[in-house]
Amino acid sequence: MAEAVARRTILAFALAGMTAGGLPSSGLAATADSATAPVTVKVGGYEFPPYVTESGGGVTQALLDLLNAEQGDFRFELVRTSPQRRYEDMERGRFDMIAFESLAWGWKGRPVEASRVYLRDAEVFVAKAGPGMDQSYFDRLDDKTILGRLGYHYAFAGMTADPEVLEKRFNTRLTVTHEGNVRSVAAGRAALAIVTRSFLAQFLKANPDMAPQLLVSDRTDQIYEHTILVRRGGPLGIDWVNGTLDRLERSGALPALWARQGIAP
Repeated sequence: MAEAVARRTILAFALAGMTAGGLPSSGLAATADSATAPVTVKVGGYEFPPYVTESGGGVTQALLDLLNAEQGDFRFELVRTSPQRRYEDMERGRFDMIAFESLAWGWKGRPVEASRVYLRDAEVFVAKAGPGMDQSYFDRLDDKTILGRLGYHYAFAGMTADPEVLEKRFNTRLTVTHEGNVRSVAAGRAALAIVTRSFLAQFLKANPDMAPQLLVSDRTDQIYEHTILVRRGGPLGIDWVNGTLDRLERSGALPALWARQGIAP
């Protein structure tokens, strides 16, 4: 009898010790947590105003904030990259998704899938305003110096982003700032700058004194057809992306986001 009581006492202490040590209970808690915790999706972003600004804000971060607020299955986090490095970073799995992109911008043949087009934008040319300046100034590009952005693909150059080709064949100098390019043109240091139309709208709203100094082309270099690209084998499927875009458009959340960011759909 004493031995039986002793065995029961030892068993009780052992069970209590296991529970206190966390083996059964922590295992159950971990299972419950893993079942409800959102999956992290890393989103690449390079400086591309107004979509990604120098500080890392912009339309992309606003879109990720909306996605995080609207669902709980995934948690979207911005990862900084560069225009030139973004392809390798995606393929190496440094990030899983990139927004406001196009397969035509160097992604064809890479292991990515594209969503449907969900926003359109354009690139335009700007020149210094002055007497006799009108839209005919933009008819020819081959006799003008052009300021562009390093790592961007330009239609007037056959969608190449090669700095050497752009400089030697198209008289295009590449920098790392849209704003600097616009201000250089206004100061007469280059004939043209090529910028994103939505960036220019935001820039002129913030700097209304610059508007009379600039002539903006009606001519577009290319029409952006923005898609979201996802990495094959990553945590997110393209069907989920398309379905979510559809839902946010129907609810009015996406149009409201574009309006808050000053972007015309």
